[in-house]
Amino acid sequence: MAQVLKEQNYTLYRSLELMKKNSGLTAYELAITIAIMSVIASITLPPYLRWLRTSRMQSAVSNLTADIEMAKTRAIRENAFVVIKFNNDNYTVFVDNNKDWDPNNGDDVLLDRVLPAGVFIDTANLTFSPFNDKLRFNSRGIPSEIVSEEKIGVNQASNNREVAINRLGNINVQ
Repeated sequence: MAQVLKEQNYTLYRSLELMKKNSGLTAYELAITIAIMSVIASITLPPYLRWLRTSRMQSAVSNLTADIEMAKTRAIRENAFVVIKFNNDNYTVFVDNNKDWDPNNGDDVLLDRVLPAGVFIDTANLTFSPFNDKLRFNSRGIPSEIVSEEKIGVNQASNNREVAINRLGNINVQ
């Protein structure tokens, strides 16, 4: 019995000694791990980036549509003019209390939304009257300065969408 216990203790001791020697990573194992991770990243990264660009564009168009609807509703509720001022990378929605089309001291800014990275509004092609970069709803929720359908271009590197608004204030995403 004593002999068996000595052999078991010796085997346990030897296995602990071997584990101490082999407890770290070799440079070869580390290089193989990095190579495998690089292959996995190169396979999964392009679809992820494509999805990210698409979702940024969809969220920008969805937010713009909802914010235009909110401006119409707010104009009716406040019985006042509500203006949306467009810039390349953001837009501002405000109640135009002094009817000068600009967010001044007497105006209540309802929203100042910054677009996601890489998404911008095509302000060069906006044709709202009398100011190209501003859309105003009257107290009935109608954009009174629009004569025919106007389009707000939302652009990204390879993906372009348009938010169309007609003279009755109906919104359509194209």
